[in-house]
Amino acid sequence: MEIPADVIKACRKNDRKAQFELHRLSYGMLMGICLRYERNREDAESLLNMGFLKIFTNMDKYQDNVPFEAWARRIMINTIIDNFRKNKKYIERIEVREESDLDFNNRVSFNEADLQFDAEVLENMIRELPAISQKVFNMHVIDGFSHKDVAEMLGMSVGTSKWHVSNARKILKKKIVQQKELADKTLVL
Repeated sequence: MEIPADVIKACRKNDRKAQFELHRLSYGMLMGICLRYERNREDAESLLNMGFLKIFTNMDKYQDNVPFEAWARRIMINTIIDNFRKNKKYIERIEVREESDLDFNNRVSFNEADLQFDAEVLENMIRELPAISQKVFNMHVIDGFSHKDVAEMLGMSVGTSKWHVSNARKILKKKIVQQKELADKTLVL
C-alpha cells in the first residue's frame, strides 16, 4: 500500500477528497486486520470506521519518516484493543476444559495442512474460535505481539495469554484434522 505524500499532506488539512482517497487506498489492508479480530463483517466495519476516525483526527501526529502502513496498522490494532477493553464485561465467558494429552496417532503436519487448505478456510476456522482466544491468537501469532504485550493490552496475566494461544492451537488442530479426514473421505468416494 503506497499512499502518495500529497494525499497525506491534504489529509492533514482535513481535505475530504484526500480523506476519501486515503480510505480507498488503505481500506483492504485495514479491513483485513478488522476481519481477523471480529466474527462478522458488520462488527469489523464498525471497528474500521472507528479506526479511520482516529487516523483522520491524528494525522498531525503522523511522522513522514515512518511508513504510513505501519502507523495506520498500529492505530487500527489499538482501536480494536480499546474496543475490546470497553466491551470486556460483555464478552462471552470461556469455559475451561481439560483435554487429554495429545493423541499421537492423530497428529497433523501443518506443512501438509498448508498444502491442502485454502487460506479462507483457515481464516474461517480462526473466526470460529472463542472470542477471547481468537483475539489473543491473532495478536500473538498473526500480529507478532509478545505474550507480555498481549497481557498488558488486554488486561490479563501472561499465563492467561499463553493459555488462550495454546487453547486456540488445540482447537485449530482438531478442526484441521476433521477437515483432513473429511477431505480423505471425499477422495475415497
